[in-house]
Amino acid sequence: MELNYRKGADAFVPPGAYRNLEANLRAGRADWAEIPTVVLSCFNPKTRMLPFNLYDYMIFPAGGRTIAGALLQAGFERTRAVFQLWNPRFRPSQARIDGRPVQLLLVSSMQIHAESAYAAIADAWTMGDDRPLIIAGGPNAIYEPYYFWPIDTPRGPVAPDVVCTGEAYVLLELLTVLAAHRRKGEHLRQAFERARLSGALESVPGLVYLSPEASLREPVLIDTGLQRLVQHLDEMPHEVSGLSVMEPPSRRAGLGAAPITDNRVRRHARICSLLVTQGCKFSCSYCPIPAVNQKTWRFRSPEGLAHELASVRERFGIKFFFGTDDNFLNRRQTAVEFFECLAKARLARGKKLGHQVQWGTEATQHDTWKNRDLLPLARKAGLGAIWFGIEDLTAELVNKGQKPEVTAQLFPLMHRHKILPMAMMMFHDGQPFHTPGSLYGIADQMDFLRRAGAASVQVTIHTPAIGTREYERTFATGKVLKQLGKTAVTSAGFYDGNHSLIRSDTPHWLKQLQLLGAYFRFYNPLNLFRACRADGSPLRWYRVAYQAAGIIGAVRTAWKLIPYTLRLVYSKQAYHTAAPPATRVPVRLAPGAFARDALVNEQPRVAA
Repeated sequence: MELNYRKGADAFVPPGAYRNLEANLRAGRADWAEIPTVVLSCFNPKTRMLPFNLYDYMIFPAGGRTIAGALLQAGFERTRAVFQLWNPRFRPSQARIDGRPVQLLLVSSMQIHAESAYAAIADAWTMGDDRPLIIAGGPNAIYEPYYFWPIDTPRGPVAPDVVCTGEAYVLLELLTVLAAHRRKGEHLRQAFERARLSGALESVPGLVYLSPEASLREPVLIDTGLQRLVQHLDEMPHEVSGLSVMEPPSRRAGLGAAPITDNRVRRHARICSLLVTQGCKFSCSYCPIPAVNQKTWRFRSPEGLAHELASVRERFGIKFFFGTDDNFLNRRQTAVEFFECLAKARLARGKKLGHQVQWGTEATQHDTWKNRDLLPLARKAGLGAIWFGIEDLTAELVNKGQKPEVTAQLFPLMHRHKILPMAMMMFHDGQPFHTPGSLYGIADQMDFLRRAGAASVQVTIHTPAIGTREYERTFATGKVLKQLGKTAVTSAGFYDGNHSLIRSDTPHWLKQLQLLGAYFRFYNPLNLFRACRADGSPLRWYRVAYQAAGIIGAVRTAWKLIPYTLRLVYSKQAYHTAAPPATRVPVRLAPGAFARDALVNEQPRVAA
């Protein structure tokens, strides 16, 4: 279900609290500096499909990189950030930093990469008494924290020591508690156990861990409730910190002698994701973003954003950035201040920042059209692309102010200002592939977007997302696929928007082929040829490049989905009658904790 949220000032930690935690931890640098630490961003290679195929290799995930930067700035100088797509054979048990095994392992994953996270945790447990303190985090931990207990292995059940269901502030607060319980030279896991058994962790909102009286074979969990947020994003770790500790791509099971050198970072991380704003004024039933941000709006200062862009550009040479915004144009005044500051900012060499970087972001079509007078200033600020969550041009699925006539005017206007329009669409239940004389069909919308000037498209099948209002009621319809033959259809690997999961009048296998057909309707040799024609747009060759990349990505996506499509044709299908249980084990809230959802204070064991 949708996450609960705190209200008013209770949603935030006090201003400056994050930096204070960081400074206090850094004061004990002599102890922390010797702790070998790995932050692992998990990745399942089976999920390498559109819309991120090809581009995913160019971006180190923002969450893991931010956590690595937070640790480095807090004094953990022997920190390494590992991206499993770059290092597919990495095993925590084989990792050594300066010849010493890892003492602190942080595992970050999305739901679709959960199996990779569980495997990494299980591997760390093979180290026996030398295993590291294991902290799980990321979206999977935010929405399904209790599913980390237990992880079944041939050796018996294992689990992380603690799940962090919040942001970097929660991690630093946890480490502050451990610092108070750690004896000089002691393994960090021993300090954690002392804090856990004493009840000291109950005061840190945003944690889930094993109750002191429980065991892995008979687990009972303690949930310390919903986190509080850092309101001022300038307090968060600097981007250069995380970029400076990235592990070089390799086929090794262990780690290299050193992180990627500054002059080679750009060769691997060609695009740097950047936290700029968080929050959205819309509250779509299929989207978990407003709730996870606790209905708040957070952003950096314009000067802080300019500093981050300039620092990364000057130190690593990275030119391309992607703002991980929910709706950048959510507030006009904020956007104006950003654009004005970036347009005036200069690098140390005197060159204009807006000429030296290109960045993209997400926004709604409605807000961009309303603020279209800002496009010339935005281009001077270095804005090069906007991804639009259009979802459905006819607004049958959701109405966020998107209109075909607005699209037909906005996209050419963006072309004139050299800003790429990128469309994100949702193929929803009941939507046909083609409707003659109408824009309702997904193929018809693909054709319209190409003619309007979209440089790229993203098409995902409408799938129930955990943490949304529609999640449980969709399962209650009895139409959500549960089993295909002997294969369980779980959130780990299948809930990515590329798999047909909802039963409708259109057979699953046909819906799957229609999704691929929508991609090939946009990305194909004919449209590549059309993009090459001189049409007066200054973005012509960008469209050519996106067409070429999209064709490759569509072919690879089709190839990866062939086995699933065949299962849809030949395998026996079973469906859920209700949403999967929130937990498989008993959970209780810590005293005074703010419940993350409707979880009752004491839950019985629930069957998987």
